[in-house]
Amino acid sequence: MVSQHDIARSLGMSQTAVSLALRNRPAVSAATIKKVQAAAIRLGYRADPMISALMAQRKRHHAAAFKAKIAFVTGYPSRDEWRLSSYAMGCYAGAKSAALARGYSCEEFWLRETGISHGRLSQILWNQNVQGLIFAPLPVEIPPIRLDWGRFAVVSLDYSLADPQVHRIVDDHGYGMERVLTEIDNLGYRRPGLVLRASQDVRTHHSRLGSFLVGRRLHPDWMDVAPLILPEDRWDADLFAHWFRRLRPDVVLTEEVELASAVTKLGIRVPRDLGIAFFHQNRVTEQWSGLLVDSKQVGIRAAEVLMRLIETNERGIPRIPTTTLVEAFAWNRGETLRQSRAAVRGRKNSLRQLTSVARGFV
Repeated sequence: MVSQHDIARSLGMSQTAVSLALRNRPAVSAATIKKVQAAAIRLGYRADPMISALMAQRKRHHAAAFKAKIAFVTGYPSRDEWRLSSYAMGCYAGAKSAALARGYSCEEFWLRETGISHGRLSQILWNQNVQGLIFAPLPVEIPPIRLDWGRFAVVSLDYSLADPQVHRIVDDHGYGMERVLTEIDNLGYRRPGLVLRASQDVRTHHSRLGSFLVGRRLHPDWMDVAPLILPEDRWDADLFAHWFRRLRPDVVLTEEVELASAVTKLGIRVPRDLGIAFFHQNRVTEQWSGLLVDSKQVGIRAAEVLMRLIETNERGIPRIPTTTLVEAFAWNRGETLRQSRAAVRGRKNSLRQLTSVARGFV
């Protein structure tokens, strides 16, 4: 690892002057700060947050203790739009709690600040001693991201950061779909249909679609209902209505919240005529049957992976990126699927018992 002494020797300066310049201290001229920081980048110097934290603890007369920083990077058109997603909010809460437990701070940063280039944003993050970046789920349409990657350790939540390819932490989409298929099979559904957007299918590397098709093949008693892949990145009620009338599924697997109101407008009763199982809920509600993803656990794992990269000084774009799958799901019974066959039998038995008792009083 390149040290401050190495920078000092290359510039013919003292280590103390280099240290002050790297921290942008006013005791050093602006020209010297620029020269030292340029040399640090050229030589590949990276601050060690553990050493910095130790030094800060020794200087107890300072008002605030040092904390290495992690940036939770968002990229929607408006600053707070990402907060509309319970998944993203859970990931942020998990990352922040894991970071604080290890002496880091975790703060959100927005990619689309007006008038600030990605190069300038990289410098701002560097000056604030941000050591690592966690990319929150990004919108489908986002301009190219041109940060100075070599300065930071980087991980991405899900697959939405397509370029560059970095280490990813993802809730296991394929395993989640398997869980949904198991639940609907237990409830006696035999004509399952899948509805998802083409953009989401591509972004998840076809993991949900693949698991659905394999699951259908493993159930020869299920009817063959072709999946509906919405070609545009939006809900299409007319396309859904045409697909439903043609194939008549008895249950639909989806993440489209608009689907529930769409079937009502078609005169379809849920769950009597059609079941709906959500494999992902951006706005969690207990009324919807399906998976509840514990996104806080995803965020915790993302922060743990990132802090390991920081502490082993692994910065920039990895030569071999890895993907960590997190299996953190719970099944929500909800109200959009029929009762279990066991529950129906139990209700019928109770009705027979009540009828028998009533006859005894006649």
